[in-house]
Amino acid sequence: MIVAQISDIHAEPGSSSLLVFERAIEWLREFRPDALVVTGDLVDRGWRDGYRRIAQRLQSLHVPVYLLPGNGDDEAAMRAEFTGIGGWAVPSGPMHFSASFADATLIGVDVTVAGESYGDIRPHLSWLRGVFAGVSMPALLFMHQPPFSIGIEPLDQVGCRNGDELMAFLEAMENPPLGIICGHVHRPVFSRVGSIALQTCGSLCPPNPLVLGGRDGLSVLDGPSFLLHEVRNRQLLSHVVSMQSFTEGE
Repeated sequence: MIVAQISDIHAEPGSSSLLVFERAIEWLREFRPDALVVTGDLVDRGWRDGYRRIAQRLQSLHVPVYLLPGNGDDEAAMRAEFTGIGGWAVPSGPMHFSASFADATLIGVDVTVAGESYGDIRPHLSWLRGVFAGVSMPALLFMHQPPFSIGIEPLDQVGCRNGDELMAFLEAMENPPLGIICGHVHRPVFSRVGSIALQTCGSLCPPNPLVLGGRDGLSVLDGPSFLLHEVRNRQLLSHVVSMQSFTEGE
């Protein structure tokens, strides 16, 4: 099974990110993944027409689509514009999802906190326990804010709080998820805790600079990107798809 992941479009009038998103959808239409997960921050400042245009493009893929909100999203507007394609578990409240396929289960947990840039997993741990209790096949867990450190201090300050409680719960499972896969940081980052892969997806808006160990001030060479996740023989393989060639010269 191959799952595409797009994150952090941050579309707004006059920005290039909606065009980058449209080109990513064109690529995915030819590639034909088995499902698509969008891990939040679709538009800026509640741009309603942006949600509408994104919804139209997502419907053109003709694959199952699952959506999580980011800290910058208007959840009421998302529910209104993505009726029938968001994959949410309940019609109101946190925008979680859970979907089982032949080779994997996709689980999304909405950790956003109203009015804040950071997330918090603690209020949703009981929901996750209930979902994982019924899962026997390999699972991928999607979130917006990562519950683990990525080493870039300003972004770690607005990550997902109480991630240690999530990790303790997952590591104690007989069959923990293959990966915890997030957005929010506008860069692809890869790590691991035990058997669980920890990843963040690149963004379709300009990526954040790489600031590590006090080394900063360098220009960004990365282009917008997204991820493809393949679940094969109960293992996770992830590939970065760079949009640099699509955006050069614009």
